Amino acid sequence: MKSTTWIISAAVAATMVGSIAHADAMKFATAAPNGTPWVTHYEKSAENLAANSDGALTMEVFGGGQLGAEVETIKQTARGRLDAGNFSVTAAAVVVPEVNMLVSPFFWDSFEQADCALDNHLLPVFDELFEARGLKIIQWTELGWQILFSKEPVTSVEQADGFKMRVAPAKNADLLWRGVGAAGVPLPFAEVASSLQTGIVDGGELPTISYIATGLHKVAPHMTRTNHIYQPSVTLMSLKTWKKMSAEEQETFMSSIESSAALRTSVRGAISFFEGKMQEEGGTIHDLSDEARTAWAAKFTHDMQQELIDSVGGDSQRVFDEVVAARAACSG
Repeated sequence: MKSTTWIISAAVAATMVGSIAHADAMKFATAAPNGTPWVTHYEKSAENLAANSDGALTMEVFGGGQLGAEVETIKQTARGRLDAGNFSVTAAAVVVPEVNMLVSPFFWDSFEQADCALDNHLLPVFDELFEARGLKIIQWTELGWQILFSKEPVTSVEQADGFKMRVAPAKNADLLWRGVGAAGVPLPFAEVASSLQTGIVDGGELPTISYIATGLHKVAPHMTRTNHIYQPSVTLMSLKTWKKMSAEEQETFMSSIESSAALRTSVRGAISFFEGKMQEEGGTIHDLSDEARTAWAAKFTHDMQQELIDSVGGDSQRVFDEVVAARAACSG
């Protein structure tokens, strides 16, 4: 996931009082532009915060990367120079590499399974790791599934052998597409459109909304719902900011943030909207049968999973085992 991923935008600015009196309003950083479900979610959260604290706690949300790229703003949040933000796994992995254990290919079976694991089982696991780096998890959010898009239909794993495609510049993507046999080209998001037009690639992988909202479906009109990687994102607060607040203020802040469930519902509704828009404009969506999905998933082997764990290092093996246990608890 790249810093171009959409998360949130501008909200409320004011002066904070109480135990953090005379400080500026909390600064919340994000890469998201206006006009998305994420913007509405955090604008509403900022409104709740001001109302619930009678104006004692306020938050100004800087969208569209106004305060810098994700990788830089998450570092600034960890140092306390920014107060909070919403970040992709790619950015979060800069400070907590073990978060990569959430994005193994073909790991999650459904939205509901991932929701259950993240919200009910994995908050303590990752909160401990983030706190060691100066950050506190506020909530998990999401970007949706990674899908495969192409100029011509690519639905079977056999068709993907030798396929020239943009792959996300990340270890999990590299391992998967090498296993599939695709001719993967790691490209930043900004270069995908031009690479499709010049024939450097004939397709690629992206979250559904990113693929359609940016118009790539007009160049590569076939979308295959491989759903090969589920992409959560995470809302984080600087521990320095958190610890400046009283217990009552902390409770007010947490209760003011709109629920993850509400945002997920909006995001999933937006995905359906964009899929409909794509089809109206001549695009085609392909679904995988259970048999076909099993064939795709088999290309990401146990050895590849272990290579991913080893490449991330740190506490990755323990964390991966915890993630596997959470998935099991949320299956069936």
